[in-house]
Amino acid sequence: LGVVQVLERHALSGLLGAVVLDRGPLWLPGTDGVAHVGDFFRAFSRIWPRRIGRRRRLIPELPASAHSMALLRAAGCRALTDTPAAGYATFIVAADAPATCRKRLLPRWRHALEKAEDAIADSRLVVHWPPARSRAADLLRRHLAQRQAVGYRGPTVAELQRLLVDYARADQLLIGEAREAGSDAPCSMIALLCHGTTATYQIAWNSDAGRRLHANNALLWSALDQLRERGIAHLDLGGHDALRSPLLRRYKAGLGGREVLLAGMHD
Repeated sequence: LGVVQVLERHALSGLLGAVVLDRGPLWLPGTDGVAHVGDFFRAFSRIWPRRIGRRRRLIPELPASAHSMALLRAAGCRALTDTPAAGYATFIVAADAPATCRKRLLPRWRHALEKAEDAIADSRLVVHWPPARSRAADLLRRHLAQRQAVGYRGPTVAELQRLLVDYARADQLLIGEAREAGSDAPCSMIALLCHGTTATYQIAWNSDAGRRLHANNALLWSALDQLRERGIAHLDLGGHDALRSPLLRRYKAGLGGREVLLAGMHD
């Protein structure tokens, strides 16, 4: 009927633990997923019931609606936010022809991209896509250091390492890198996970020079070319808090994608 990925961690011989389900289950074509949601989450709770010492975090692949919330409540799931849209949102960008994609860009984002393209034309900025395995560790190190510096909470180091390693082994990891002219070190990096006809913008890192040159804009724009070459139709820009992350939301919206609001975080 469908597939799901569940991450589970244990400590103290299983007394403490965490269970994470991000964006699932994914139903196979032709399956009426809504009809099976209740059965799935009731089965999930039988396998991983709530108990002292176990943290559960679920982001169901359901739209933010009163109907979705009712289905989840009936299955025993508890919302962790009062407003469904506060829990999770993402932008889906279609990897259409470059001219079509450029028309969809919002003015602020287009202006930043044009500045980055000027820097590339003047040889002040270089964008390339090196072999992913050779650059994954460096990107992860930089991303985690930046995340710690700004106090951002995200997936654990172990979770990110496993994702990058597994996708690299399957040749489904893309890493884009931008360098300022005259420097051997990157000024901005991004990682995309490719799965089926979609890719997910998983992690990134940006420096002061990268922000000055709008390198992240250049990398995301270049990423659409990479996806077209692979026959990938959509880029998922990853989750954000739809209400509490206005700057991040505005940046992602600038690429011209379709915003999708999900039912939010549950346990």
